[in-house]
Amino acid sequence: MIILEPSVGVKKKTGIDFDILSDILTLVFERNHKRDLNIYAKVHLSRVPDTSLCEAISNTHYLIKLDQTAKQTKKFVFSSLLHELRHCFQNHIWSYWPDSTKFKTYTEYFRSKEEVDARKAERLTREIIKMYDMHLAFNEKFRKVGLNKLG
Repeated sequence: MIILEPSVGVKKKTGIDFDILSDILTLVFERNHKRDLNIYAKVHLSRVPDTSLCEAISNTHYLIKLDQTAKQTKKFVFSSLLHELRHCFQNHIWSYWPDSTKFKTYTEYFRSKEEVDARKAERLTREIIKMYDMHLAFNEKFRKVGLNKLG
């Protein structure tokens, strides 16, 4: 299971229901990796300008810091989360954690296999947003037609 635990600031700034997003990401990634995932990630705002990053606390616990200087659109937040979650998967599934201190230039870092791999995850952004929006619409209709109570 993938659990994203946002800080109060992230909740306020993004307005995203992270419980629903966690459920969608769990469904998509567990099914496609054909294994149970046990990832718990706290999501905070980064204090480093123009930077989102992920820190491994353990093989299952992570701290994702989202760039707070960028416009907090749903597309930006979802693509950043997918990118940083891919780094979590690199560690959790394949026991690979990048050593960013080994890069001498930004170009070297940008072209590294872990960053190229993480940017591939961003290609799922549009589909994850659609799933998220459809889930919200479904929940609203479910309540509107009164399926949450008898009668």
